Formats: sequence, C-alpha cells, structure tokens
Amino acid sequence: MTAVCALLVLSSLVNVTRTYPYYFPYMNALGMGRPGYMLASDSNLDWNQAMPDVKQWAQGRGIQRLPMDYYGFNDVAASVPQAELWNCQRPATVDAGQWVVVSADMILDSHNCGWLLQYPHEELARGGMYAFHLPSPIPAAGTAGGPPLPAEQREFVGFPVDMRPLYLDLVRHPENLQKAADEMQAQFAEQMKKMRQK
Repeated sequence: MTAVCALLVLSSLVNVTRTYPYYFPYMNALGMGRPGYMLASDSNLDWNQAMPDVKQWAQGRGIQRLPMDYYGFNDVAASVPQAELWNCQRPATVDAGQWVVVSADMILDSHNCGWLLQYPHEELARGGMYAFHLPSPIPAAGTAGGPPLPAEQREFVGFPVDMRPLYLDLVRHPENLQKAADEMQAQFAEQMKKMRQK
C-alpha cells in the first residue's frame, strides 16, 4: 500500500511540474488528447491568465492591432496594449486576413465560434487561448466557412446581448455608470417583453 501511495504522489508531482504555470487549461489523460474547449465549459480554461503569453506572441509577430474575444469584463489592453475587444461571432471586414485571439472558453461554449477552427490557428498558454488567422475575405455569416447567423449566436454568460463593451466603457469611464444602468434596464425590459410575446 505504501508503494502505491508513493507512486500516486510521484505521479501527481510530475503532473504539477509539467503543467506549471498553466493549471487552468490542464486536462488529464482522461481527456484523451482532445482540446480543452471541447471538454470544459464556462470559465474552466481561461481567466485571462494567458495575457503574458498573448503579449509575447503578438510582440514576436509585430502585431499592432489584435482583436481579442476574451473571457471577462476587464480591460485587457493593460496587459496586451494592442488588444481590442472583439466578438468572434461578428467579424468585421477590417478583420479579414488578420490574426485574432480567442479565449478557449469562448470558442464553443460562451460563443458559437467553431467556424474559426478550420483556419490556421495556434494554441497559446497551453490551450487557455488560441490565435486564429482569419481568411480574406471572411465568408458571409451562415455560409460555408463563415461565422454563425445571428439566430445561432450565443452571448457571454447567457446575457441577451454582449455586455462586455458596456463594462469595458465603464472601466474606462466610470462617470457613465448611471446612464449605463438606465440603458441596461431598458434593454433587459425590451428583451423580456420579446420573450413573453413568443
């Protein structure tokens, strides 16, 4: 029994050492090599701990503008200066041919961005985030190779709209808090009215 316990402790120490410092996106052998975004949901892979890796990756490529679909309400530009909030379900024409970074939590669970996986991509921070090279031009929503149609989109943490731009604006401009609260209340009331009509 002592030998079994010692073997299990040694196995755990090897895993801890090999995984350091990427504990969030770690998947054990039961994952059978599948990427974490296929196995985990919600915030189980990324809490923006990958930002130093993203910054280093972007600097190494000389990227000046980096659209990022990140998991959270914070301003990641403090960690990655060239980052800007992006929604992988709604790419703009200006994004065509560019590199973008998406949190592993946003690819299949919090957003509907599996369409990106067919394009060249790189795993960052051992699967906490992924960099994707978008095609040029980007196929239209709902077509082969394109992003989802509006009816197939999902928003972060189940909100009826993408709340992250609002929160980002409040982080940068706290004086707008009352105005934002009033607008948010009106938007939620409108969404609830639509839901009741269905």
